[in-house]
Amino acid sequence: MQATFTIAEPELVGARALREWITGQREQYARVFLVEGLEATAVVAETATADDVILVPEGGEPSDGPATEVPYSGALREVGDELFLGDRGVELQDYIAAEFVQIVGPTAVSVVDADSRRAFLDDAALARRTGVFPSALLDPRILLANRSALVDPRMQEIPSALRVDADGRVSVGLRGEVLGTVDRLRELIAVPRPRAVALGEGAPSGTSPGGGDGGDRGDDGDGRDHREDLGRYLAATDLLKMLRGRTDGVRICGFGWTALDDDRADAEPVTADPFLLDTPEGFVLADPVTLRRRLLSPATACVVAAVQTSRAPEIADERVSRELGVPASTARTLCREAVAALDVHHGRAEVGTPTTDAAR
Repeated sequence: MQATFTIAEPELVGARALREWITGQREQYARVFLVEGLEATAVVAETATADDVILVPEGGEPSDGPATEVPYSGALREVGDELFLGDRGVELQDYIAAEFVQIVGPTAVSVVDADSRRAFLDDAALARRTGVFPSALLDPRILLANRSALVDPRMQEIPSALRVDADGRVSVGLRGEVLGTVDRLRELIAVPRPRAVALGEGAPSGTSPGGGDGGDRGDDGDGRDHREDLGRYLAATDLLKMLRGRTDGVRICGFGWTALDDDRADAEPVTADPFLLDTPEGFVLADPVTLRRRLLSPATACVVAAVQTSRAPEIADERVSRELGVPASTARTLCREAVAALDVHHGRAEVGTPTTDAAR
């Protein structure tokens, strides 16, 4: 599909490719290379395929390789840098600073070190307790760098966002680890690695190759597996962006509020499940991926909340029966219908922490 783009569309291709390079999320392209020196472009072009995009410095001659090449100017390495595709640019900011600086255009926000990562985790925890989200992550002009790596740094995969600097060093993403030199590029890009290699100093303890105190989860030393929590949290920020500012009076189940406050929840919603919202118009089930929204009755909202925060069907059935005052057989039918019709799932247990104290 990528090979169908034409030279008449370089800024469109470049914008999509740069987005994937910043976030580290593979969507339309197999790999995106950001090349900082013209000398390395030919080597990268020989290795890249038709499914790849190469961002190359302005002023060079196009290569004969199959990958799409898009010229850029500027840089995207240090905080404050700007990279331009034509006359459109993106600026790099530190996660902590992004809350305090004026955002004037597209901005890549990066967790650059341990302090930034702690601030990121603290913001996620605050949102779960209170429903208050950091304004920077709700701004549609902001891209969170290395998003996949932040959520699951231990996941092994072949890196899709690669930087080749002016000296021929090959690294991962915005501020990731150096893998080797461009003369070994074909070998380097064939090896699966932990996503944490993209985070550099922003990686949690124990997630670099060889491991450490974080065990096999990358739990930041606090005994808690953050993967599902962070995935759900970032999906919630996507949802709030989807609402495009129409968030006054909106509450998200699991973030400072629950639709079923019965002290019997033993699970959290799975990451990819739709979100249950309390809005001025009523209860809404919203999916930030499909953009679908459905208005629910209060009884159906109760059923959805029970299903999503119960590990087993029988637990959800019992909670619905108690809350709605209906026979067990009716509650069972309601839960099965919700799972089938609304694409919701029974919840997942927290790893390393009790789940009975879900946000209420």
